[in-house]
Amino acid sequence: MQRVFTAFGRAVVSQMHPKMLALLVVPFLLAIVFWILTAFLVWTPLTEWLQGWLFGGGLMARFDNWVAGYGLTGLRDWIPALIALMVVVPMMFATAVVLVAVFAMPVVIRHLGAGAYRDVVRTGSVSVAASAWNAAVASLLFVVGYLLSLPLWLIPPLALIVPWLWWSWFTARVMRFDSLVEHATASERKGAIASRRREYFVLALLVTALNYVPPFFLITPVLSALAFSHYSLALLRDRRVALAAGGGA
Repeated sequence: MQRVFTAFGRAVVSQMHPKMLALLVVPFLLAIVFWILTAFLVWTPLTEWLQGWLFGGGLMARFDNWVAGYGLTGLRDWIPALIALMVVVPMMFATAVVLVAVFAMPVVIRHLGAGAYRDVVRTGSVSVAASAWNAAVASLLFVVGYLLSLPLWLIPPLALIVPWLWWSWFTARVMRFDSLVEHATASERKGAIASRRREYFVLALLVTALNYVPPFFLITPVLSALAFSHYSLALLRDRRVALAAGGGA
């Protein structure tokens, strides 16, 4: 696991570079655009649908009428809003991770590749289509898994743990591919991911933990790209050296 913590530490240092600081503007602007579009196009239809679905009849409607008799009004307003917020915020995070991985990761890779990893030869390819496809599959699985896990949020400790684990899985799934695609061949990429899947996940746990610390959640997507790039390029260099020396990966 030493390699994981080393990559994370190097990512924090790399984040201080002016070019990487400038790159932070990307997720920030994406967040603003996302919230504006959500407010105008999604929020009202979503909350109205949830209100009708939850309180259109049945147990929840009777419960709302019952608590209203004791002066507790507004249940049919804030519960749909809370559920909508629980759905919308992760979608914002997922969107930022995907767009940073597909469009900002090449900038990160070239920045690091021109520095400490200039000896790591590029034998992969720059494929936006492949990155987009990987991100699309990961996003679909993330959305399905996230919605299925929402009932676990009713258990207080799991309300923090489950989203963290799921965000970390999603980050690892997206970032490990894009951090390898330019420098590694297809076989190298598959081998690296298969042999270091657990370490990639632990690295994702470290960076996504910042989502719980405002305002550090704004740097999570770019810091993730840096951390995974440091890890993958160092791993790729070590594997190639070991292979050239006749040792194992």
